[in-house]
Amino acid sequence: MLPSGATRETVQTIGRAIVGGTYPAGSRLPFEDELAAELGVGRNSLREAVKVLAGKGLVRTARRYGTFVTDAAMWNAFDPDVLAWRLADSASHARFKREVADLRAMIEPGAAALAAEAATPEERARILKLAEAIDAADPAAAIGADVDLHLAILAATHNSLLQGFSRSLDVLLRTLFDADLRLMAEGQRYDPNPAVHLALASAVAGGRAEEARFIAMAITARGRQTADALDADPALWIGRAADGPVRSTADITSPTETDHA
Repeated sequence: MLPSGATRETVQTIGRAIVGGTYPAGSRLPFEDELAAELGVGRNSLREAVKVLAGKGLVRTARRYGTFVTDAAMWNAFDPDVLAWRLADSASHARFKREVADLRAMIEPGAAALAAEAATPEERARILKLAEAIDAADPAAAIGADVDLHLAILAATHNSLLQGFSRSLDVLLRTLFDADLRLMAEGQRYDPNPAVHLALASAVAGGRAEEARFIAMAITARGRQTADALDADPALWIGRAADGPVRSTADITSPTETDHA
């Protein structure tokens, strides 16, 4: 969660500028007095903002030399704000969709198959209940159950390494689905696709490992297809929902898949 007030706005402004390339890797941010005046904030707020950005891996400070932007490889790739700052245009949105789909393809099909074999009766029942909740909700309300379903499948593998990925997957999916919910183009906007999730949950709950694997593979493949479509036609991104640009996930209060999910 970001701090509030002037510090929060300063973090957002500098963070977007760094991720957007205004301050490239290796460059030095303007000195404190200059940057504070440029942003219209006090030096204390600026210092606190720099500390937050350093915690996200975006900058490093050197006494007497100033604050320098780090290479993107050093950034916290799963930080909700860093992820949100990446979604600046159709190309960055498409790239993020594709990267999430590719990562999920490496993890979720195997996890679904393993969960079908290892889940307890209580876990199988919960997975089915979450899929039914997706079916009963409108798209915005379905996001929470959608993410929870995928996290429940990871938990049901009883593999501690897969379970350890849950927090990162949670952040990735919530960021992606919240962003996709704001797209206006048909086939790009977030769609919970309850039928597919019910089929996945049924396969896991029924112990049908290969069926669960296949459905999870189809879900991730759909995510890559929508990314390719967005890349091919940037106009699909231009129409954004009335509630404005993608928010930082620090502003999202409820958890949250799409027909890409």
